[in-house]
Amino acid sequence: MTAFTFDPENDAHAKALGMLERDLIAWIVTTAEDGSPRAVPVWFFWHDGRLSILSEPGSHKVAHVRRGSPVLVHLQAGGPFGDDVVVLRGSAEVLDRGTLSWLEDHREAYSAKYAEAIEAYGMPIEDIVEKFSTVLTFTPEHLLAW
Repeated sequence: MTAFTFDPENDAHAKALGMLERDLIAWIVTTAEDGSPRAVPVWFFWHDGRLSILSEPGSHKVAHVRRGSPVLVHLQAGGPFGDDVVVLRGSAEVLDRGTLSWLEDHREAYSAKYAEAIEAYGMPIEDIVEKFSTVLTFTPEHLLAW
């Protein structure tokens, strides 16, 4: 599959892009070897048409992605009735470079997006990227949004 191209003139696509830039939490769904789904909330960073997710290296989602699991990313449903829906299906990979290298490119924007969360987490960004030392990169291939 190829990366999904967002059309900013399309209302649903424009809303999805806005949510990808602003939202703090997404749910990533991967599958275990037996096919059972696993959904977990994650911090994410949208940049150049891809999501970056920092993860602990021994997590299930990292193992699933390494194995080639299909991936679904679902943003928190917003709106007064849960009617702001963005679901992305695509592929993910584990980046070869670690989070410290990734952070060099994205520190300012990532730190600004998660400033309150980082403060509440009680760890400086350097300690967070040391703990969550694996970067997953998700490329959307299909969008479902309304």
